[in-house]
Amino acid sequence: MYFFFSGEGPTDLGTSNDQPGPLALIADQIITEHHHYSFLESCAVFVHPAELEQIKPQLRTAPRSPGLRGLKTPAENRLHRKDAAALAYTATSHIRTKEDKEFVAVLFRDSNSPDEKEWNDKRNSMLNGFRDQAIEGRGVAAVARPISEAWWLNALDRKANPNRIGKKYDEMRRGGNEGDHRLKKELGEDGQRVALVKMVENEEIDYKLIDSESFLAFRRDFETAVGLEHLYYTKATP
Repeated sequence: MYFFFSGEGPTDLGTSNDQPGPLALIADQIITEHHHYSFLESCAVFVHPAELEQIKPQLRTAPRSPGLRGLKTPAENRLHRKDAAALAYTATSHIRTKEDKEFVAVLFRDSNSPDEKEWNDKRNSMLNGFRDQAIEGRGVAAVARPISEAWWLNALDRKANPNRIGKKYDEMRRGGNEGDHRLKKELGEDGQRVALVKMVENEEIDYKLIDSESFLAFRRDFETAVGLEHLYYTKATP
């Protein structure tokens, strides 16, 4: 099975096999724990956003249903849909000459907002893009609410306070530039890729402790895509 990753930068999925980000390592941990092999060395393909930009003009999105025609779609949602379609196209093109045709494509984007509806709209735009290229079920939308730093802070908070449910950083923190800056500042130097990767490797950032709704949506979809839908999955509640 091949894994195609495309994110925003080094502190989410990462940029290459030599420089994977914390989220790519978490995906690898999920696979390793249940399938007993690591895919990062030989089965991971990192797709730079610039590559998606080159592909997008070649693609056509599926027509909108009659009931939705005439309604405007936010530009960013259209962009995420095209990004997902471009990643799906890249993946299917890559595996066409491979003996192993199984793959999963993961697209990461920050929501940049604490608003649940906006997060859901952006996530659905990605799923629509995967559907445009007929890879639904193999395309995973990873949308952090408001940004990926909220996930890492959530994990660290749960680790430091194991007897209580972690803070809902996606719901409690204000988004936008000011809110994003506060989240990044709270992580400080630990917010750099090398530090985040080290914390994931030594389980200081333990993905099993993250109870952010936006992270749990990614985890559920990823585990399902790789055939682990039988796993016990639940969302922590206050």
